[in-house]
Amino acid sequence: MADEQSPALRIADADRERTVRTLGEHHAAGRITYEEFVERMEIAYEARTGEELEALTRDLPTAAGAAAPARPRKKKRWLVAVMGGSDRTEEVAPEHSVVLDLMGGSDLDLRHAEFPSEETTVTAIAIMGGSDIWVPEGARVEMSGFAFMGGNDNRVASGGSGPRIRVRAWSLMGGIDVRSGERKRDSKRGLPPPPPPP
Repeated sequence: MADEQSPALRIADADRERTVRTLGEHHAAGRITYEEFVERMEIAYEARTGEELEALTRDLPTAAGAAAPARPRKKKRWLVAVMGGSDRTEEVAPEHSVVLDLMGGSDLDLRHAEFPSEETTVTAIAIMGGSDIWVPEGARVEMSGFAFMGGNDNRVASGGSGPRIRVRAWSLMGGIDVRSGERKRDSKRGLPPPPPPP
C-alpha cells in the first residue's frame, strides 16, 4: 500500500505575525526592498501552511546569519551615592549619564560599553565625595566644569580615535577622575587565593 502524503499543517495568526516581523527586520537591514516587503507581507497574511511562510524567507539569512538587533539605549541614567558607595557597569552607553555623590563615592564603568552614536555625555557632581569614570582605551575625552576646594582630573591620554565622551565635572570639596585601563580591584580578582596559614 502506497504511503499517503500527510496533509500540510495549518498555521496560526502568531506564525504569520512572526514571519512579518522577520521580513520587517530584513527590510530594515536593506536585504529586501519596500515593494518586496509589502508583497511578501500580503502573502504571509493570506498563507495557510508553514510551507507557504517558509517560502517567503527561504532566500534570506537565518537568525544566526542576520545582524543582531540593536540593544535599546536609554536617554538618561542616574548613579547616586549618598553617604555610601555606588558602582555600575554599562553594557550600552546612554546618551547622558548623571553621577551624583553627596559624602559618598561612585564608579561608572563604560570601558566595555557599546556606543550606538559613538558619543555620550556624563555630568558628574561631587559634594564632599568623589567619583571615578572609567572609559575605553583610546576614548576622546572632553572635560569641562570646575572644582572648589577639590579637584577634577582627566587621566586619559589625548589623541585617541575611540568614542567621544563629554564629561561635565562639578566638585565641591570633592573630586572627579576620568580613567582608562584596568582597575586595581579587577586585577586583584584574578590573583590566586592566599595560602592557608601554617
